[in-house]
Amino acid sequence: MEIIPVIDLMGGKVVHAKAGERQTYQAIQSVLTKATDLHSVVADILSFYPFKTMYIADLDAITGRGLDVTQYQRCLAQFPEVTFWLDAGVCNQADCDSFPISERLVMALGSESLQTLSLLKEARSSVLSLDFKQGRFLGDQRLLEQVELWPDKVIVMNLDRVGLSQGPDLVLMGALREKKREVSLIAAGGVRLEDITILAELGVEQVLIASLLHQGLLTRECLRIISEPVSIKGGLTE
Repeated sequence: MEIIPVIDLMGGKVVHAKAGERQTYQAIQSVLTKATDLHSVVADILSFYPFKTMYIADLDAITGRGLDVTQYQRCLAQFPEVTFWLDAGVCNQADCDSFPISERLVMALGSESLQTLSLLKEARSSVLSLDFKQGRFLGDQRLLEQVELWPDKVIVMNLDRVGLSQGPDLVLMGALREKKREVSLIAAGGVRLEDITILAELGVEQVLIASLLHQGLLTRECLRIISEPVSIKGGLTE
């Protein structure tokens, strides 16, 4: 299983996302870093563990305040071993065309923002986030039915659970699995240490995590065990 750290960026600072209530987000408090700027936070996370993939939600871009391309170009130059999945609020062809092109900067399309479903057919659109809040799907309802548009990797994002350590929405993941069994579902939102074993047994290969890391609850040894190509059945807390 691959653990993918999540970074939420708002107002030029890394913030602690909580229940999708963006107006309440505060600067991140972490045992891994004292910084709040993107590049320092990424560097400190990588000093803790050599993650190969990171997910960035650029909340400024998602809410229509523009995308600072230069900071992501700097990330690519500064961290050459890392692939970044970036949700920049891409909603139409113009946004897609302005997205910085790189093999290591992957366009993450969030259903909350996406207006032009045909973008999912493009090669660069390799990660889709299906976003839910308060039991409601955020986005074009056709996306839930036209599963042939889904890429190979789909993030199941229940915003109500983000930052609250309530565990991922397994019922929602099961429902989406029934819609398209061959898709690789990525767990997100409130994942706890005990959930990782359950997710592994369900065949989940990638998990998005923030709070668990920044609270110091996911150790290097746990990460080493999780990343090994063997079963982690039996738990991580023994």
